Amino acid sequence: MDITVAYFHPLFHPEMVKRDFEQIRAAGANSIVYAVHEEEEQRWGKDLERGLRQAQDAGLKIILSLGRYGNLFAGPSHMPSWYTFRHPQSRVQDRHGRHHGMTCYNHEPFRSWLLGEIEFYLKNYPISGLLIDEPRGPEITCYCPVCRALCPDITDLEHFRRRSMVDFFGELFESVKRINSRITTTIVLLPQDLELMEELATIPELDTMGCHLFWQLLGEDVAKVEEWGRKLVELTRRQEKRSQLWLQNYNLREAEEPELEVAFKKLCSADPDEIACYYYWRNNERPEQVWETTRGLLRRIPRKQLFWRQSTLPRVPAIALPDEKHVDTGSK
Repeated sequence: MDITVAYFHPLFHPEMVKRDFEQIRAAGANSIVYAVHEEEEQRWGKDLERGLRQAQDAGLKIILSLGRYGNLFAGPSHMPSWYTFRHPQSRVQDRHGRHHGMTCYNHEPFRSWLLGEIEFYLKNYPISGLLIDEPRGPEITCYCPVCRALCPDITDLEHFRRRSMVDFFGELFESVKRINSRITTTIVLLPQDLELMEELATIPELDTMGCHLFWQLLGEDVAKVEEWGRKLVELTRRQEKRSQLWLQNYNLREAEEPELEVAFKKLCSADPDEIACYYYWRNNERPEQVWETTRGLLRRIPRKQLFWRQSTLPRVPAIALPDEKHVDTGSK
């Protein structure tokens, strides 16, 4: 059983980052998820290069998460997408003509731009995987001009939206595999969106399917963790995909901390291929205690599959800042 830890913290202080990665590695993790937002390649290129090199030196694989690109995915910083802001014509439009704050994934310029962004990261940094976090599903049927042109039958637009979503991720993951076939691809959904998994599982280039088992955040009993987890694991086994289950170790009051172990046991009972959690994530009443408890739980997982320094990935090279198309011109 592999262990992944989301590290959603700044990379500005090398000594602190080194200590954090050593703690994560000592807890048994073999990879981290690091989220990037659209402006980071322009303003934090040296920090990103140094920080990811430190993760690699600690023996951790790096899984890249796209934070709020096109406002279509989740991300640790609640900032709007620059792309959507600068291209308002790309926004989803409902049947009443109202625009919503996310880009429609049927807009070809957005697809081309996003694939270019991904290619830049995969070719310039030692990335082992790409993770799509809580993608916005087809909860809003889009009536934008592009969708109407692609699907003239207005009665089919709702189903077309779901098909378009699968097509979008299929193209995205196929592009990733063309760049480097060893890059792993992952989609993580909330429990209420698990119904989308059957359709997403048809994407050949999708390797791993995950679920955020956030019982407390969703106002559910902790017993739901096992139910959600088993549902996802059973589906992934049928589809020959890997499973990834996320432990909620954030947003906890002191009185709720004992439920961490309960949730962990229920998560493990589903027997996923991979367990994931967060490093010092937000809004815990006692952050130190929550992380110590989390470390103790992770250490119960057998170590035989851990990823050590014998990595086939090269050390991250020193790179120049992105070319002119990536440089901030001040127009933002």
